[in-house]
Amino acid sequence: MKKKRSESIRTRLLGPLFILLVLQAAVIAGTVFFGGVSVKLKNNELNVLTKNTENTKLRLEKETIHHWIVMLNNSRFMSGEIQQILENDGREPKDIYKDYVLNREIVDTIMEKSIEMLHLSYATGAFMYLNGPAAANGPEDMKAGFYIRNSNPGGYLNDNSSLLMERGLPSLAEKYHIPLDSFWQLGFFDSGEKGAAKFYKLPYLAAIQRKAIPEDTMEYAYLSPPFRLSPNDIPVITYSVPIILEDGTVAGVYGLEMSVNQLEQILGEVQISSSFDECWVLGIRKKGTGSMIPVADSGILFDQYFNKSGSLDYIDNEKENISSLTSPDGTKWYAAMENLEVYGTGGPFSEEEWVLVGMARQKDLLAFYNAVRRMLLSSMLVPLVFSLLGAYMIGRIVTEPIRRLGAELGKKSGSIGISLERVYVREIDELTETIELLNRNAERTSLKMSGILEHANVLVGVFEYEAGKDRVFCSKSLFEMLGWGTIGGPFCYLQTDEFKAFLEQTFGRIEEKGERILRCIQTPEGKRWIEITLDESQKGTVMGVCTDVTANVEEKEKLERERNYDLLTEIYNRRAFREQTQAAIKRITNECAAVIMWDLDNLKYINDTYGHDEGDRYIVLFANCLKKFMESGGIISRYSGDEFVVFLKGKEKEEIRKAVRDFMKYIREFTLNMKGGYEFPIRVSGGLSWYPDDARDFDTLFNYADFAMYMVKHSVKGVVKEFDITEHTHNSYMLTGSEELNRMLDRKEVRFAFQPIATREGAVYGYELLMRPEFMNIKGISEVLNLTRAQAKLPQMEILTWFAGLRAAKAEEEAGQLGRDEKLFINSIASVCLTKEGQKELEEQYGQLLSRIVIEMTEGEPASQNFMQCKIDMARQWGGLTAIDDFGTGYNSESILLHMKPDIVKMDMSLIRRIHEDPNRQIILKNLLNFAEKNHIRVLAEGVETAEELEFLMDCGVYLFQGYYIARPQMEIRPLDPYIVKKMQEFSGKTR
Repeated sequence: MKKKRSESIRTRLLGPLFILLVLQAAVIAGTVFFGGVSVKLKNNELNVLTKNTENTKLRLEKETIHHWIVMLNNSRFMSGEIQQILENDGREPKDIYKDYVLNREIVDTIMEKSIEMLHLSYATGAFMYLNGPAAANGPEDMKAGFYIRNSNPGGYLNDNSSLLMERGLPSLAEKYHIPLDSFWQLGFFDSGEKGAAKFYKLPYLAAIQRKAIPEDTMEYAYLSPPFRLSPNDIPVITYSVPIILEDGTVAGVYGLEMSVNQLEQILGEVQISSSFDECWVLGIRKKGTGSMIPVADSGILFDQYFNKSGSLDYIDNEKENISSLTSPDGTKWYAAMENLEVYGTGGPFSEEEWVLVGMARQKDLLAFYNAVRRMLLSSMLVPLVFSLLGAYMIGRIVTEPIRRLGAELGKKSGSIGISLERVYVREIDELTETIELLNRNAERTSLKMSGILEHANVLVGVFEYEAGKDRVFCSKSLFEMLGWGTIGGPFCYLQTDEFKAFLEQTFGRIEEKGERILRCIQTPEGKRWIEITLDESQKGTVMGVCTDVTANVEEKEKLERERNYDLLTEIYNRRAFREQTQAAIKRITNECAAVIMWDLDNLKYINDTYGHDEGDRYIVLFANCLKKFMESGGIISRYSGDEFVVFLKGKEKEEIRKAVRDFMKYIREFTLNMKGGYEFPIRVSGGLSWYPDDARDFDTLFNYADFAMYMVKHSVKGVVKEFDITEHTHNSYMLTGSEELNRMLDRKEVRFAFQPIATREGAVYGYELLMRPEFMNIKGISEVLNLTRAQAKLPQMEILTWFAGLRAAKAEEEAGQLGRDEKLFINSIASVCLTKEGQKELEEQYGQLLSRIVIEMTEGEPASQNFMQCKIDMARQWGGLTAIDDFGTGYNSESILLHMKPDIVKMDMSLIRRIHEDPNRQIILKNLLNFAEKNHIRVLAEGVETAEELEFLMDCGVYLFQGYYIARPQMEIRPLDPYIVKKMQEFSGKTR
């Protein structure tokens, strides 16, 4: 529950009086401010700004928009002139899109009349855009037209010396004696410069999209935002209309220009003067939004506060019928907005509004209104202040005796048997007697609690310090617990400096606040752990509680040891080893270090043969041997069941290598005495990684040592091998890929690709089924087989190859992609064979496909005579064939060829590569073909990649072909490329 704040008697007396005075003032203020007088006064001030804005808008429209509309309404002569030119020349409107000569004639005619119009108006420029070529050799996207600018708007000169040509043909500029501007261009680019094409493209496209007719020309008039014809040009706006011919063809756009400077000059001339400072801004906004983009302003006041802001964000106040905004410096403004009559309702540009904004600072506009409010407020506050002062004095007289009683009580706080002075005011004297009674009761209660804690053998000491006081409350138990001596009563008070000296002498400096602080002190009885809790929940008071927690700390230390140490070996577990090693690595300066991973080679054998109790004795024996490393500062740990890890530091590597060699000799002295008198020697394998040469962080060092140990376990065993980064680069998949391989073998799911094997005539003889595992860490089927071999899982891989491969083939047969007589070549591992049960299951599931099988026995694996004969018998039983794969690269090629007597020999691609250029390869091929012909064996050339190789092999008499030139492996069976079939038939015809 939230504590209620106490109040003084003076506050209680002043409260009701203050409320009465405030109610009185509120009635007066409500009459003035809410009776309508204040609101009307404010609305009158706001209406002045609104009316000024409306009048300024009307004058601005008269000088600009209305003038432009009149001139452009009278400019229909342009479409008539263009129509006349087309009739005289016998041309059609569409010729404008492609005939630059016609466009020059049109531009010349319109330009002459536009010059006269420009001299008679306040516009700073006139232009015409035609959607056709500007010149014979001009860029494709450059369109015809002209753009002339008048540097003396409103003044008429007999010559054209005040004009400049921005866009148009130089010949026309010369004809009318108009100089070319430095930024002159031949015509109009549809892309424009930074959007500078919108002023003519938007009305043009709108007229085309809405299929405008000549009578609707002004509905498509467009007043553009400010833009620059070129990067260094002055900003201008344009008012333009599309040129629509009689047949509805939109030939181009005609319009007038006014520079922003000219617009601001007109805005300054038409503005209405007022009694307060105001400024005028002409801008553009999207209908329904609260943001406007300024186009032109009336000058200094706007620039001073808004500094050419890119946009003005405002908030509409519908109640006061005015808007408000804030300038970047925080000044608040009122803004009256009036829409200019630029576009009609429902037109293509009606969503874009041009507005004139009259702006005045709120403090200026409402100066008179605020002055009246301040005067009324002052007239109410002055009587209120005097009334409060009087009430304060009365309250002070009444509360003074009570204040003196509180001061006396504060001085005697903490004393035993308090006696307070009487003030002879009945109510206050009764309060004094009650306080004395409560003090005596508190003393009796304190004595009872001290007795209870003492008899309960709970050591708790308490002290309390109040800010601003020179003494500290201390309990008797605090003195006894901390050995500060003895005191007579249940508590005492110490001087603040004396208490701090005692505390610092016992605990040292205590700076923590609001937390539990644990300190160990030495007493005659031994170590004692004290927990100090500081409570500052009451502002200005620090309450301290000291508790003897020795038993808890000792129990926690026991649990901590169990958390950090392996219970069986009493050396670090993996968590503690990581923490200790990481800390040791941080302390290394100019030394080297090593992480050594150990694995007990025979633990599984001992567990399986003699039981796990004997295995535990074997683990403890080796752990005790490892403790020898601790003599030289090593850190040792049991990391998992049969794995241990050691961290060693040394001045150089050889020092650590010597320690490892000595340890390997040392463990030969120890054996595990088994039941029956047999002595089992310790045999371990190890992997070592170096800091900092191999890595600088714990995780990488550990992984590298683990990798080195893994390589030892799968090779020689019984030695310690140092980490080799080259070996890791090539064989890291042996560790990282194990999980992926096991997952594939467990699920018995893998994808197979089909690579066609073609005959000499270009027909498909069969397909080799190529395993395509989708692994992240294993690259290529060779790494898959290496890892499978290392994990002794070749039998599982053989089963997966047969069942998953035939499953893929059956799916292609059911899809109608596999021909009835096409063979299926399956790579079988030479050193393993399916069991009888496996063969039976295979026959039950895929019996209809087994007669097509060609069993390929790879030469990359040492062959077993029994397994080879088993596979030959399988093929003969099913009516299939046998083949030797990779002939010429593996184990005993000629020997296997003699003993196996295969149906097909696949000549390895290493012998096929560029065989047409290598006489030695040709000799090998010739000998193989002679042997094959005499023994009725077909030769299959594997890895054919060029037309030259194919032609040479056909010429030599090879019958079957496989390789990227014939077809690449595909996840789905596809027909051979007709081009390749034709080539093979051509080569076959030459060699017959």
